[in-house]
Amino acid sequence: MKLGVSSYCFRQLMVSGEMDLISVLDWVAASSAGHIEVAAMDGEYYLDNPDVVSAAAKHSDEIGVPIVNYLVSGDLRTADTHEIDRLRRQLDIAQAFGAGIFRHDVAPWAWREENPGEFESTFAKVVEGCRAVADHAAGLGIVSTIENHGFFMNGSERLARLVYEVDRPNFRVTLDLGNGLCVGEVPGKTAAGLIDVAASIGVKDFHIRRSAGDGWLKTLAGDYLLGTVTGHGDVDVAGLLALVATKPDVPVSLEFEGMESPLPAIERSLANILRLTEGKA
Repeated sequence: MKLGVSSYCFRQLMVSGEMDLISVLDWVAASSAGHIEVAAMDGEYYLDNPDVVSAAAKHSDEIGVPIVNYLVSGDLRTADTHEIDRLRRQLDIAQAFGAGIFRHDVAPWAWREENPGEFESTFAKVVEGCRAVADHAAGLGIVSTIENHGFFMNGSERLARLVYEVDRPNFRVTLDLGNGLCVGEVPGKTAAGLIDVAASIGVKDFHIRRSAGDGWLKTLAGDYLLGTVTGHGDVDVAGLLALVATKPDVPVSLEFEGMESPLPAIERSLANILRLTEGKA
């Protein structure tokens, strides 16, 4: 298994200024992870700071921690040409980072269609936009992906249908093993339905409850989720990793988004992933 970590795990520390992308790369180099995904910061930070991108790419190469995926927001609900052009510019950033995979959203995280008709009309526009982005990615030698993320483009059936409809050999999925829970899909179904179209895989864990206090995410199924250290929650991480092991060439990255202190949580999560992969308790 090619195990790495997402820079999103360090978001709290990066926003506070305690760490930057260079120090994150150094932390990963000293850890059990072998690569990194770079999640875009708020706004157009990396677009506006090409010197940060070039410095990180150079440092990544020097210390042997490849940047495998670059993840950004996106809104293709209307296939707006300005948004498509912005995503093309973000693809150029992915290339500057040296990333072979690019992941973009197609709608705001919390948006959900009101009825089947709105889904179908929006879906048609999303297909159009994803094709345009994927075609630019192809010219750069990059695989363009959509993640099962948020409330709209989530669930294995929707993602698999999108890959089929976009119909580009370099358009695949960044498969998050836990995110299907947001729309009421059990992780095993998500993983089984998308593993064959996954260009990269994200690992996370959640506490899952039928009722909860403040700070928990309510899913479409009425459950409540709270991110936690991988191996400490209710997701069958060991079973999912057994399926992931059937795709040894696909990069796998930890995405920690819990309330625990980030650095110890990331370290413990990586150790638990390796332990569970080896079949140890």
